[in-house]
Amino acid sequence: MEKAEFSQRLKKFPPYLFAEIDKKKSHLKAKGVDFLDLSIGDPDIPAPKKVVEALCTGASLKNNQKYALDQGNPALRISIQKWFKKRFAVNLDANRQILPLLGSKEGLVHFPLAFVNKGDYVIIPSPGYPGYRGAALFSGAKIHEMPLLAENNFLPNFSAIPLTIKNKAKIIYLNYPNNPTTALASLDFLKETVKFCSRYGIIIAYDNAYSEIYFDKKPHSILEIKGSQEIAIEFHSFSKTFCMTGFRIGWAAGNEKLLAGLLKVKTNIDSGIFGAVQEAGRVALDECGSYIENMRGIFNRRRKIFLRGMVKAGFNDIYADSTFYVWARIPSSYKSSMEFTEYLITKKGIVATPGAGFGKYGEGFVRFALTVGEDKLNKVFDK
Repeated sequence: MEKAEFSQRLKKFPPYLFAEIDKKKSHLKAKGVDFLDLSIGDPDIPAPKKVVEALCTGASLKNNQKYALDQGNPALRISIQKWFKKRFAVNLDANRQILPLLGSKEGLVHFPLAFVNKGDYVIIPSPGYPGYRGAALFSGAKIHEMPLLAENNFLPNFSAIPLTIKNKAKIIYLNYPNNPTTALASLDFLKETVKFCSRYGIIIAYDNAYSEIYFDKKPHSILEIKGSQEIAIEFHSFSKTFCMTGFRIGWAAGNEKLLAGLLKVKTNIDSGIFGAVQEAGRVALDECGSYIENMRGIFNRRRKIFLRGMVKAGFNDIYADSTFYVWARIPSSYKSSMEFTEYLITKKGIVATPGAGFGKYGEGFVRFALTVGEDKLNKVFDK
């Protein structure tokens, strides 16, 4: 079909990193090659039993088989409100400051459609989650790639952003605990962020999907900071907190107007979250607190095993402060992260994610996802 040509908007998108990795995995499977997948952040740990039971029970109820409320079920919003208060000591209005989502990715990518006009800038971290770039491109924004460098603990240097960008920026994406670098953000940094964005009128889109996967220091919410609720929206994910990746449920919280804009976009795109999934999310928040602690313990044990192996293998500059990832500088004998990950696939049977896929400042690094069992991780460095 001659007229079925991709739009100019879509042509601006690079190949989606994880879709390309999936192609490589499918090729290996077709050839019958045995490999260890440390590429995608999809935990192998089952979701809480109570959550699965709630989903099954809820699916049989006729009321859940109808269109859901766009704002999400009140019971779920109240559970989110209570969880947020307990976890971060932040008071939120369940009716005006909380919006359930079809996964945090959906909200993160749709959000700029509500506030960005052509010519506005969206500031994205590099390295950073690829969805931020997609969000900016879909909205027609210009992109400023903000370096996250090891020498600055993978925190941005706001003073290095050109004044012309600061004055034209509509949204800045930030993500701590950070994917892929595993870095954490202190309260002092979050205060600096709110001060900077308030000065230049920049909306903060804070991705806090990994808030519960930490080992030493407890991560914070941007909404803890005075003045943040005037300019910030924060995104959370059941996928990482309760290993519910396939359920597709998360939420946004924060400034009422920002949430109202996102809701208006969503009412024109989707028809709400399956009621049984919302009930499963409510049960997770209300009844599965011990699950999170156990999950952290599992990932911490895996982390220690993998780090010991990397040190013995001679890796330098290894980062694993939070999340279930390990971010490491590639050996100096390799010219690029793509070259190194190709070596891992073809010679070692290990699928990892090249740092360049997270932006130009990710080049020279590789990300491993600790989403397989300890027995398999123990064998990685024997290959």
